[in-house]
Parts: sequence; structure tokens; C-alpha cells
Amino acid sequence: MDGIRCGNLTMHAIGGPGTELGLLIPDWLAKQSKGCSCSDRAAQMDEWGVDGCIKNRDKIIGWLVSQKHMLPTALQIVPSKVLKAGATVLVDCAIANARIKAEQ
Repeated sequence: MDGIRCGNLTMHAIGGPGTELGLLIPDWLAKQSKGCSCSDRAAQMDEWGVDGCIKNRDKIIGWLVSQKHMLPTALQIVPSKVLKAGATVLVDCAIANARIKAEQ
């Protein structure tokens, strides 16, 4: 498989928090662009695993908030504070989902 992309997602075979995050972000919310580093960041999260993502949680949330320009135009006006709250929920859910799958 090619790895995770923004928008029309393709999953890593290995899975992990990055893969889980990609599953939580709907296609209509994220659009892939040439400057997108989503695949690299998802792969990094998968490599870090659950414990590494917990350690780097604030960094990951920052990555998501910094991609505000990739959101649909109507959502680009949402204040960064609100985006950060949403990103926090997504990251925490991705980590929890990866932990559950790792324990199965």
C-alpha cells in the first residue's frame, strides 16, 4: 500500500495511531495538496506508536491545526482555538483506537 494520504485515504498495512487518525478524518474535510505532509506525519505517528504519540501529542495537534488552509473554505474562518479543541479530540481518539487494536 502507498500509505495514508489526505482526502481519499489509503491505509498503512502496519496500522497505528497515524492510520487511526486518517480513519477519523472524513474525505470531505481534508483535501490533498502538493505541499501536504500528511502521509509522512501519519507514518511518523505509526512509527512512534501509542506511547510515542502520547509523548508527542501537542506536536501532533499542532500539525493538524497548522493545516487549516487545507480545510474547506467555510471552515477556514474557524478560530484556531476551536480547531485545536477538535484536533485534540481526533488525536486522543486515534491514540485510544490504536491502543485498543494493539491489545486485541
